[in-house]
Amino acid sequence: MSLLRNLNSPPLVALAGGALAVGFPALQGALSAGASLALLKSLNLAAFAANCVAVSIPGRLDGPQDDEMRKGSLNPTKPNADSAGEGKDDGYSLNRSRTLVNPSGWAFAIWGPIYLGEAAFVAAQFVASDATASALLPSLTAPFVAANIFQSLWCASFRPSYGEGWRKYVSAAMLGATAASLSVVHSAGAAAVATDPSTLGYLLLPMTMHFGWTTAATLVNLNGSLAADESASPRSLIAMGNSSALAATALGVGLTIARSDPAYGLTLAWALAACADGMSKRIPSQNATEEETLKKATAVQGKLCWAGSIGCAVAAAYAALL
Repeated sequence: MSLLRNLNSPPLVALAGGALAVGFPALQGALSAGASLALLKSLNLAAFAANCVAVSIPGRLDGPQDDEMRKGSLNPTKPNADSAGEGKDDGYSLNRSRTLVNPSGWAFAIWGPIYLGEAAFVAAQFVASDATASALLPSLTAPFVAANIFQSLWCASFRPSYGEGWRKYVSAAMLGATAASLSVVHSAGAAAVATDPSTLGYLLLPMTMHFGWTTAATLVNLNGSLAADESASPRSLIAMGNSSALAATALGVGLTIARSDPAYGLTLAWALAACADGMSKRIPSQNATEEETLKKATAVQGKLCWAGSIGCAVAAAYAALL
């Protein structure tokens, strides 16, 4: 554990993420051009296992909230509160009091189905027929492996030691890269299923949910990183919050219809509904002058998130009927 802490330096983590992003096309080309099924399956297993280990290492900024969620003691009406309903006096909670993109605690229950579903995918690839594996794995393995590595790097960077300057934005970049990688998984999986309807498309559902959730989570993370900057003005926080709600809505509606996948739209609808609900229970900023401005913006932000949630749900219904 001490070795991992020593290796976890912001420049090193940022460099690792950048190297993976630059090298991704080469990785995808190598794995899709004749790599054995045994190698592809082993890489998927190793990457997913590494992600599970990274998620379990304590010390992340959301650690107290994550611990309470795992124990079932998280108060869903106060996303930054402990089981007794008291606000936690830590950097994570203080950042959440300034941001306008702060989902209620119940939203994070989606991680359970995502990880269980992806574990089922990793297990199923070992018992699937060669025809099914050959249809899915060559195009899915590189982005799936990349997504798990990027999320592991997010776990490394979403920590107090990344709280200053450019370091604050490393975690948002890693989460964004996770979503981008899962977008490639989603696109490749949809193409494989369209080519061969007998392909086990239901195995891709948890990765679609993961893609949708990390899309929203990237925006949550980005807003939190900005809120951590004490010099950030209320105007900038409001602009970031409003634009994030609109961006999530545009992505949710656009990709759901373009790729005819209701699951992505429903996941964004879930996330936006949680953000809207979070606005009704937001912890006030400790700065009275700032709070006066942010409180007025809260109502607008809540309406934007609710409208976006409904829009994504309608798009999902439309895609389901196509």
